[in-house]
Amino acid sequence: MVRTRARWSPLLAVMAVVLSVGCSGGSDAPEADQGSAGQAVANGANEASPVTKREVITSAVLMDRMESPDAPVVLDVRSPEEYAEGHIPGAVNIPYDQIGAEIGSLQDYRERGLVVYCRTGRRAGVAEDVLSEAGFEQVWDLEGHMVAWQEAELPVSVLAADCC
Repeated sequence: MVRTRARWSPLLAVMAVVLSVGCSGGSDAPEADQGSAGQAVANGANEASPVTKREVITSAVLMDRMESPDAPVVLDVRSPEEYAEGHIPGAVNIPYDQIGAEIGSLQDYRERGLVVYCRTGRRAGVAEDVLSEAGFEQVWDLEGHMVAWQEAELPVSVLAADCC
């Protein structure tokens, strides 16, 4: 009996490590269904917060801010195919694995800030890390990402398919 426990303890330890790494968003595996990274801010957003804190903006606050002259830029870091199938109106599409190469095209948005989203949060976290390393300070993680946006029945733009 003691021998059986000894075999299971290392296995359980390995499983715990695998699960913690898998949930941290550190791999290049396809995005898993998980919540958004970070903690919600009481008022929905923090005006000038460093991305390393993973400040979160709610869909409702984003909708309100999208109407203002100082609206943040909404950055969709999903694939072009996912973007074409439906995205937040006005969102700029740069896949998460291309953010580093496209950092120059985002420089004009430093002052306005960026709201980053993907389907559920993993890819957005990767993109937010790259933006943070590039010195972007006004970056927010969209709470619940595209899944929550669609569940709330908020507006979605779809690119017209080339036809006929």
